[in-house]
Amino acid sequence: MIFRVAGGALGVIATGAAALTVFGSHRAALPFYRTAALTPEWIAASAPEYSSIHRVADFALLDQRGVPVTEDSVAGRVYVASFFYSDCRQLCPRLKSSLSRVQNAFRDSPDVLILSHTVFPEVDDTARLDAYAAANGVVASKWHLLTGRRDIIERLARESYFVELSDTTGNTQGRLLHTETLVLVDQERRIRGVYDGSVPFDVDRLIEDIRVLQARR
Repeated sequence: MIFRVAGGALGVIATGAAALTVFGSHRAALPFYRTAALTPEWIAASAPEYSSIHRVADFALLDQRGVPVTEDSVAGRVYVASFFYSDCRQLCPRLKSSLSRVQNAFRDSPDVLILSHTVFPEVDDTARLDAYAAANGVVASKWHLLTGRRDIIERLARESYFVELSDTTGNTQGRLLHTETLVLVDQERRIRGVYDGSVPFDVDRLIEDIRVLQARR
């Protein structure tokens, strides 16, 4: 059984009672996002498509401490993925404030992480990211600022998180691109939510959705 929302219109492939079960309870179940179209789909565990739901690819990057962070680091955990760079003065400070809210909400929850990927790895090495973390209250065990090869980060953004790196400020030059998008990933590395990190209401919704995933373990 699959439920889809596309193009602003609701398309339900189900009986009326089943539809009420999913959509009548306030965020009782989160959708899956299987393609770059970012169409939310409610897929029952009994559906044939369930076993082939899109998952974030394996990865290997370094955090601000120089510690390797891989797919094993997030196994069985909920995490929020974002893209930024340390010297950003336009969009990124708002994203940092939003992610600080997430960090504070789940400071005592080891099953929730934040992975922020630099889009300027040529400058944002581990030392620079460590300084950024110290200046912005980033808790190393909770919030990983990640660097690595540019092509790996860009591929992760495009193919795993379905994030289009772009500059909404009009101030970017060359290939330096970033985004306000925050991506919620569940314990099995499946995308369960996409949010605008510059909008407080969306961050409220992200925090609520993280709690939904925590409760459904």
